[in-house]
Amino acid sequence: MNVSRGRDSNGGNGASARKAKRTRGVALKKHLGHLRVAELRDVATFWTGVEQANGTKSAIVSNLERLMSEEGTVYRRVRTLTRKVLDVLLLLLRREGYASDLPGLFQRLPGEEGVKLEFHEAEAGLKALFRRGFLAEMSDRGMTATNGRVIYTVPEELGEILTSLFREETRTIGSVVSLAQHLAAITSAERDTLRANFPALGARPGPEDVRAILGEGGAPALLKALPDDLRKIVEYILERHHGFATRTEWQRRRVLQEIRWDRKTHAPQLEISGAGTVAHLTMSEYGFACDDDALVVFEEVLEDLLERQDAEQTDMDAELIRPGCDLVADLCAFLEHVRRNPVRVSRDGEVYKAGRRKIQGGFVFRDSFLAGPEEIWGEIDSAARHLLLVSIDDEGFLELRPEAERFILLPLEEKLREIYRLALEQAGPRGRSLHQHELRKIVADLLREYPTRWFHGRNLAALARHRYLSRLDALGIGERHRDRFFSAYFSGRESPSDLLDELDGHWLRRLFVFGLLEAAVRKDSVAGWRLTPLGARVLGAVVDDAETGLQPLLVNPDFEILVLPEGDVTDVIHTLDGYAQRVKTEDVVHFRVTKETVEAAVGAGRSLKAFTTFLEARARGGVPQNVLYSIGSWAGAVTFATLERGVVLRTEDDLSLDRILQFPEIAALVIRRLGPGEAFLREAPTDRKLLASLRERGIEMQDP
Repeated sequence: MNVSRGRDSNGGNGASARKAKRTRGVALKKHLGHLRVAELRDVATFWTGVEQANGTKSAIVSNLERLMSEEGTVYRRVRTLTRKVLDVLLLLLRREGYASDLPGLFQRLPGEEGVKLEFHEAEAGLKALFRRGFLAEMSDRGMTATNGRVIYTVPEELGEILTSLFREETRTIGSVVSLAQHLAAITSAERDTLRANFPALGARPGPEDVRAILGEGGAPALLKALPDDLRKIVEYILERHHGFATRTEWQRRRVLQEIRWDRKTHAPQLEISGAGTVAHLTMSEYGFACDDDALVVFEEVLEDLLERQDAEQTDMDAELIRPGCDLVADLCAFLEHVRRNPVRVSRDGEVYKAGRRKIQGGFVFRDSFLAGPEEIWGEIDSAARHLLLVSIDDEGFLELRPEAERFILLPLEEKLREIYRLALEQAGPRGRSLHQHELRKIVADLLREYPTRWFHGRNLAALARHRYLSRLDALGIGERHRDRFFSAYFSGRESPSDLLDELDGHWLRRLFVFGLLEAAVRKDSVAGWRLTPLGARVLGAVVDDAETGLQPLLVNPDFEILVLPEGDVTDVIHTLDGYAQRVKTEDVVHFRVTKETVEAAVGAGRSLKAFTTFLEARARGGVPQNVLYSIGSWAGAVTFATLERGVVLRTEDDLSLDRILQFPEIAALVIRRLGPGEAFLREAPTDRKLLASLRERGIEMQDP
């Protein structure tokens, strides 16, 4: 079961339902009084276990009324019902006034899961429930069912007890975490109680339910209406645990020692306020280490509250760190270093420390508490290996693969998309995790929804965690975890708190390193995260009126190029990284064009014309003529030589060569004829039948 609430509990919506008024229903005593004596005795046999009930009708009614009002007795009796009969009873408890006709059971309510129930099974279930006293047969014209449409209804007192008992079977994780799912799952009696506090809430579940609860005042108004002690608990859990805390975590507190955890009292108070709930969560089937009471602020309430907080904190009095395309620049610098210099690796494939220090000396990523040399090297090494950009040759040196040549020429956002897609599939600090993989996708969804929003503190991670927990069943996490649990690799067991810690402490920092997020930093701690313009392009977020510097470059006669911070200049910086040396990375980025950088760019296949056209289009005040002349001169001095691998076929004269080339298998290997009696082949012929045929013609192939 997803959620369990003790059967001896009178809290939660069950307690609220006792105060609700029914638009249609029947009292238990009235129901029993309308039964015939023979029917009463059958009902009494089921409830008392005695084969034949004796006494007058009034005595039997009195005894049954007492038994059917005892929660323990109801619990024991309802456990004897078959699964199909229980399904029918659960459907009735969801209907208004616990009442419905037979066709009405098959009308699916919003948020209600489909029940595999045939018409004849529902009809048999209703009859079985009537014989056991769970149902009264009414007519839409009155109590007797002799005329009009037959209505089956659960007596009010019995319905309230059953609603509380059936919480274990009917309440999902989603209905604990999400206000919308909670409102779709409650009974009509519980909904009537809520409507007394929220008149805008409709009589039946609908898409406007959440807005009706939040109203104009939103989440702050809901929290303000809570009793003082409960409000202090919720505020503490919001501040320290971001809207989700187990009883064990609450017991570790060092404040509010005078306030006790009381699920029976707090659950109905939170639910009637629309702010949240308290439930016992057993989440092992989803792969979580959680079997404890938990106080949960509803997802939509938390989103409204944090959105208001983020909107109010507009003055980010902190240092802004924008990594831009620095990781991509360092990765490309690493690939160019491998192209031009021998890089030896150990047996484990690790670059030796001396060679690594030399490579890192050319990196431009700025060190901070968010990411240092080890983290940057780890990302570059991981991308180079897993994207198959480099390999190890037979002598133990790194060499570029053809994929590296393709990668270097990709646009900036395409490079980052490949790195990002790789990171999505990689394990987190705790190893492989189904939860972290899904959470990362939800983080991307949130960033797409709010592309210009500053998420302060741990708000982004908290919103992602709540959204994920509310979708566990929709994503099929239980089934997917079960498949992984029995598979070959380890399936981790995380707590809901671990989800928050790994997102905030690991994944968001990786997105920062990639250049998808910028950070507001205060005293070596992150005050907030925001999607960068580059991140918006990579994730596909729509940003209205995104600023882009049309002419952000200042090109000086001494070959220095300055990139001014005018809007999104990441593409400009990325282009310059391919042709010039980055000297300083601050708000204004400094580059210097040198003979070596131009020769390296041309040697790597980059276009000189594309570079000069780029400078002339983006430079403010034009490009000095000496710069254009020198760039052209340096590029023109590059000499290209081509190495070809193959085999030279040499004969005494052209006539002998022509005889050999008459064989189609030999002719197919020819790249070109080199001169009299010589041809250049892709490879040496090795086919035995071919060599035998040549020997039959008097031609003998000899090794040099």
